[in-house]
Amino acid sequence: MRYPISPLRRFNWSISPRVAGRLLALAVCACASNCSTGEPPPSGAVTPVSYGRDVASARDVPRDLPRTICFGRRAPQVGDQSEQTLAFDVQLHQMMRQRDHVIEQAEMATHRHQRRVVTTTDVAGGAAVAALVRYPEATKQVITAQSASELQTLSAPVDPQPVQGKAYRCRRTDAKLEITDTEGKIPPLDEYKVVAQSMETLGRINPLAEFLAGRSLSVGEKISLPKEIGERLLGLGDELGEVSRFDLVLDDVKTVGGAECAVFRANIVAASTGASQMRMEVDGPLVIEAATCRAIEASFAGPLGMSETRGSLSEQYQMTGTGRISVRIATAYRDVPL
Repeated sequence: MRYPISPLRRFNWSISPRVAGRLLALAVCACASNCSTGEPPPSGAVTPVSYGRDVASARDVPRDLPRTICFGRRAPQVGDQSEQTLAFDVQLHQMMRQRDHVIEQAEMATHRHQRRVVTTTDVAGGAAVAALVRYPEATKQVITAQSASELQTLSAPVDPQPVQGKAYRCRRTDAKLEITDTEGKIPPLDEYKVVAQSMETLGRINPLAEFLAGRSLSVGEKISLPKEIGERLLGLGDELGEVSRFDLVLDDVKTVGGAECAVFRANIVAASTGASQMRMEVDGPLVIEAATCRAIEASFAGPLGMSETRGSLSEQYQMTGTGRISVRIATAYRDVPL
């Protein structure tokens, strides 16, 4: 069988950042109910946030702070603004094989960093349906190597993504997400894809808020989200198939930026079967502001495996990728007074 040159490089691993987008949908699900968009906010309107933002340690929390927490909701308002700093990292060992014969194998690491400011411009039905999103920072770095040890020593240019330094107006009409630049023109496809992934929760009610609002939980209590809630949060569609587990354990009650917050330990397992298969299991902390059910910080990481069969029936070959995925996000909010 004659294979294309560098078959691993030709294999479409673009599903990896899309998986990240699904995970990020959990952390930024508040975007659907709190994005806002009007004119670009004044410089410095929202303080940039970073990963590992200080969450009050146990010794800083007053001893009389309740170990039970109640969850509420906040209606979005035109002018609400959020700034999100997020990162996505995936490292994969890729292999192409035909039956027992390994054709090619390589290592790949992808790093994506993005900072975006979202301002709500229209609200309907309890959700923000239109917003202006700006991307002060948006970069991508891809490193390939022949071995894991070589991968650790190599570097590659950090390239700007096509949306960096630009702004877009987004609106959800029924089930359709409409995206234009600030002049009302449809952006190029490469820009459109990035914005669509970032803003896919726009105009949709936050399912986590629907589930938690009105509930009270005690530290140590575990909740298993119903399958339909988990799949709505991650929006898996046909890419990852079904969510087999979506558990949240309340680890602590802490004060972050003056707000009472629930610190959950999340564990998520999802998988698909068929010609294209994938399995992902990630866990990590998820910090939720109790009064609004908005995520302010999250960090998920865990193993990821992918497999796809290609070629004709007589000359089939299999592409596989095994490795680890990591998604981190921190969000700061600047709300319009109710």
